Amino acid sequence: MVLCLPALAQDPANIPIYRDSYAGYGDTVDTAAQALWPSANVEDYTGEPGSRQAAFNTALDGGTDWDIVVLECWYASTEDINWASLLTHYNDGDFVLYVSNWQWAGSAGQSALGNAMGVSAFSTFGTPIVDHYAWDAGHDICSGVTDWSWANPGLGILNCKFTVSDATPVTGWTASSSAGQAGICVANDGRSVISGYTLAYTAQADVLWTNVYSFMWEDTSLERDTWAGITIRVTLQKPYQFRIITVSVSVIPPASILIR
Repeated sequence: MVLCLPALAQDPANIPIYRDSYAGYGDTVDTAAQALWPSANVEDYTGEPGSRQAAFNTALDGGTDWDIVVLECWYASTEDINWASLLTHYNDGDFVLYVSNWQWAGSAGQSALGNAMGVSAFSTFGTPIVDHYAWDAGHDICSGVTDWSWANPGLGILNCKFTVSDATPVTGWTASSSAGQAGICVANDGRSVISGYTLAYTAQADVLWTNVYSFMWEDTSLERDTWAGITIRVTLQKPYQFRIITVSVSVIPPASILIR
């Protein structure tokens, strides 16, 4: 008996990160990816400092097969980011996407991407600091998070309350699930994440980013277009004894099972 199954999950190969950084805030999005996947090519583009929006755009459509694309925007203008390209890539399922953005009401197509990911309305707010809550405490993104507090890095703070259409809220700005109060959400592709809760501000940014990355990639590599075979051989010796064995494999086709 031979079972041919797709290869086990592999680490992501290429990750571009667009982010803001100030006084130690905003670095974890980069360092967490490098710590989780040391072999990955993690390309870092900062809007603040550096104004590297154009460099990020060039990398985005420069021919690299990106696995995860990350934008954590909380200070520099996002008007020069190529949101139309991100929207096309998202709709085509070209990569897994994480987006948080202080400027959803911008004029460059920011809200169109948010709408496509399953958020129908955005309410941006700054001070005062308000509490944040896990709405689905059992979700992978919430694992090990004991402190949902956040702080002002000194440049002003902007988070966002979401009204969702078909995104799935994981956290929010009220103690229990309420309309128009969503924070971190799983997008409608089931893998990407759109967040109104800026992880750069958070007390446990390292835990949260590790959780977010792990969730986004845990099943993704089984959906890529590179497949290999795992062969499982079962030898039956006389006298034959048959048992029913149930095997649960979480994959998305293409996959094949060949029994001889």
